[in-house]
Amino acid sequence: MKKPSTKYILLNNDVDTSFSTLEMTWYGMRDKRIKEQVGMLLPKSFFEVVKGKTINYYSDAEESKQFIEKCTEAVLTKEKMLLEQKRKTKEITEEMQKFAKEVAPKIETLSNQELVKVLKETKRLQAECVVYGTAEGFADVLGGMTNKLIAVVEKRKKLKHAMHVYTSVLAMPTEKTYTENAQDEIRNAKETPKELAEKYFWLHQGYIGRGITEEEVKKIQKTKATEEEYDRKELYEELHLNDKEKKLFQIAQDVISIKADRVDMRQSICVILNRIIDVLAKRWNVEAQLLETLSVEELCECVTTGKFPKDLEMRWQHGVYIPHENGYKVITGNETKIFMKENVLEEKTEHEDVITGQVAQPGNVIGRVKLVFGPQHNSKVQEGDILIAPATSPQFLPAMERAAAFVTDVGGITSHAAIVARELKKPCIVGTKHATRMFKDDDLVEVDATKGIVKRI
Repeated sequence: MKKPSTKYILLNNDVDTSFSTLEMTWYGMRDKRIKEQVGMLLPKSFFEVVKGKTINYYSDAEESKQFIEKCTEAVLTKEKMLLEQKRKTKEITEEMQKFAKEVAPKIETLSNQELVKVLKETKRLQAECVVYGTAEGFADVLGGMTNKLIAVVEKRKKLKHAMHVYTSVLAMPTEKTYTENAQDEIRNAKETPKELAEKYFWLHQGYIGRGITEEEVKKIQKTKATEEEYDRKELYEELHLNDKEKKLFQIAQDVISIKADRVDMRQSICVILNRIIDVLAKRWNVEAQLLETLSVEELCECVTTGKFPKDLEMRWQHGVYIPHENGYKVITGNETKIFMKENVLEEKTEHEDVITGQVAQPGNVIGRVKLVFGPQHNSKVQEGDILIAPATSPQFLPAMERAAAFVTDVGGITSHAAIVARELKKPCIVGTKHATRMFKDDDLVEVDATKGIVKRI
């Protein structure tokens, strides 16, 4: 049998998540409207599920780079599209928030028919939101936008501040995110922690959360809101930006705003899905983690028929999901290893001790690695640790405040990690491609964020 010519690379890795929650996102990314926006469909891809909670997303090696470049070009050149994406994202995320708040308190009382309806609406909202954020999500993965922002600042001489001050402050949206607004409201609220936990159940939940706790609410109440250290107006005046350059920074702000809104409200949708899975697991006397290996469509079929696939345990152990028009072809057992060996382009990173990336905030520090794949891992990070993640989001902030430095697989200086690093004045290297796969928890590493090098000691 002739081996397929297509080779796949690992494009995204999530730990402590589930196929059920991630599948909603990748389903939206395969929508045909993406081609209208960027000029091509999402490259051929498949999922690998390992021990239920590790989800690896593999994509066509050749087409992936092309897709990322087209996303960057579309975001930078299609002004009307970007404005429409921002408007639609705000519209849909507000709809997601309203839906989640209405459904959350009554999930355990819903009939089977009502559960199916909620499941389908959950996926529709998440997928619809992804349709209007995919281009922005990929636009700076290879630093396509970051390099242009740096080039603008580098043209200027005798700057008052370090270059990263201008790129980070002027690329940051002026409007607050859902998370920032919620945290402000919690700090000023008169309700009890229990009431606030119910009201803001979606905060800091990532993919696997079931709801914020009262203790977490109390921690937010004790924190102070961050304030901008630099005056935007003064920075703009100092740089004397022309209209084209101003537009570039505005695009960066819109990209960050779209990404932040989607991430925040995705949490609310994931909480709904996870709570439904808990209800079904209890009704059917099945482990919830096994049901998390099912797509939303499969969950709906299970609810309707009262039956579920017999290979749940094998899917959880090690399974491959190959998308097709009507669902997924699922491979388990020994076939999984054969498929991975024949289709994945091997990347030899496990024996390397040095990795390079792009400097987002200069500095040099030595510390122990802590891999963080979601806010559920925040507690792992202690003072002086090196936080390594695929990428970060506002929900990572508690861990980032304790960490001595940040290292990410993807992103440029418009990324959340880069922006927070500058705010907290902590060394940061982004776009390393595979730091999360090369290092493991408690490795002792040196982060040289002057040369863009992370080295195992």
